Amino acid sequence: MRQLTPLQRLSRTTNLVIFLGLLYTCLHLLGGLGFWQGFSGPGLLVAVSLLGLGYGIRYGSSVCLYAATGICVGISLYSGVLLLVTQRPSALLRLVLSAWACWRLLQAIPLMRRLRHTPVFPLPMSRYGERLLRRTRV
Repeated sequence: MRQLTPLQRLSRTTNLVIFLGLLYTCLHLLGGLGFWQGFSGPGLLVAVSLLGLGYGIRYGSSVCLYAATGICVGISLYSGVLLLVTQRPSALLRLVLSAWACWRLLQAIPLMRRLRHTPVFPLPMSRYGERLLRRTRV
């Protein structure tokens, strides 16, 4: 397995936060429409803010990194309690995803400090995002 550079690790963490923000937003919208149970109402604000914080991290905001870490810790704690109470697979999935994101965000804090002194921001987009933008521009 090849070693990733700090820039690549921070970019992957940013892409993970943006992905989780999109996933949680879609699930909360489906829950609000009645298609999915367990996702509704106030969680939509958290999901959209997680999505926005992911883009803030991409543009070099350490405040967004700390806020996204705090939100992921909160989601992990909430999902852990929800899993103990309801024992539903969706709570387990939410716990695993948010704990993984929290672990990656905690690892990204020292990387952000190191990369803040170099002109690397905004971080490069993922190769899938670049392909999508290339197709829509043509």
